[in-house]
Amino acid sequence: MTSPLDGVRVVEIASFAAAPTAAAIMADLGAEVIKVEAIGGDPIRGLMKQAKMSEGEVNPDHPFQFINRGKRSIELNLDDPAGVDIAHRLCVTADVVILNLLPDRRRRFKLDVDDLHAVKPDLVIGLLSGYGERGDEINRPGYDVTAFFARSGLYGGMTPPGGAPPHARPGQGDHTTSMALFGGLMAGLRGRDLTGEGQVIETSLLRTAAFTIGVDLCTALIDGRPSPDRPREKSISAMLEAFECADGRWIQFTMPDRSGAWPQFCTALEREDLIEHEEYATGRLRYRNIGPLMATLDETVGSKPFDYWAPRLDEHRCIWAPINDAATAVQDPQVRATGAFETIDHPKAGPFETVAAPFRMPLNDEVGARGPAPDLGEHSREVLSDLLGLSDDEIASLADRGVVPNRD
Repeated sequence: MTSPLDGVRVVEIASFAAAPTAAAIMADLGAEVIKVEAIGGDPIRGLMKQAKMSEGEVNPDHPFQFINRGKRSIELNLDDPAGVDIAHRLCVTADVVILNLLPDRRRRFKLDVDDLHAVKPDLVIGLLSGYGERGDEINRPGYDVTAFFARSGLYGGMTPPGGAPPHARPGQGDHTTSMALFGGLMAGLRGRDLTGEGQVIETSLLRTAAFTIGVDLCTALIDGRPSPDRPREKSISAMLEAFECADGRWIQFTMPDRSGAWPQFCTALEREDLIEHEEYATGRLRYRNIGPLMATLDETVGSKPFDYWAPRLDEHRCIWAPINDAATAVQDPQVRATGAFETIDHPKAGPFETVAAPFRMPLNDEVGARGPAPDLGEHSREVLSDLLGLSDDEIASLADRGVVPNRD
């Protein structure tokens, strides 16, 4: 069976997480991805590597494997004009070029849109940045914590009045933005195929974050008011809150307070006495008396362990979920049933599980991780010789000049 992106070549001139993850998904779909790394490598190599492994085990740097699986790697010194020439020659062979260099650096390395379309007019160029391609701050560096979570309003909407902002999980904004870039690149390839003309796709951590909290922002566009998080004791509804069980596990409910929901909720929690209670009999009364109601329900749920409540909640068709931590989530049968994980066969570390792309193509068995992430510069020589046709003497000359490393 043919993979969706068979025959598509991607040149990735990017680092860290967001742009490389989009390229990894394209590799999962069959694209050939050549990762161009600065001399010394992508700074994310080893940055999140697990410090301890079992004795005798090889640590393959699992976060890097997730972000860069199925690619080839070449080291290239773009400060040398000969390195820029090699980059241009690689782009001539490509269908897609992905960059997350800031505009000043793209111009410095002659890798801006006009430079690339001059060497290959029908390139699909994906630009990913922290703050976008327009405005006064386009050259501001931005990680997902600053550009995605902080600047967009996302942290602000998750911070209760008087409380401190939460902490983001590593790469959460990056990987969300990678999907925006991936979707844009698919549209760009379609546009190129229809018109024969080059395409440019722009996305940013900031703009993607704005889309993810679109409900809050489209409301603020009209009324100009923030949407801060509410403390539990001032909740809109107890049926939209989380409760801790006796064994320390938490249950999250999302049951809009509509007809039938309150009796259903109370019955599942063995608190039928609350259904017609004078202080909680209507939605308005429950809202007005939310403080004591939350205290009552905290005591109720906290009296029994998670395994007691779970089957009752399902029996009464409540809308709920366990609040998993990472260790619990990777063992959750339903998380696994979605196909969230797949196996990479590493030549040194052996097979290990990683996180799959966030979609399936059940009619195509060819979609999935194509292999491990590359070692630094692992494919430099074969890319230079087989793809660009450089001779051994030419490669040696580039190595002597420091354009490419000499790793022989």
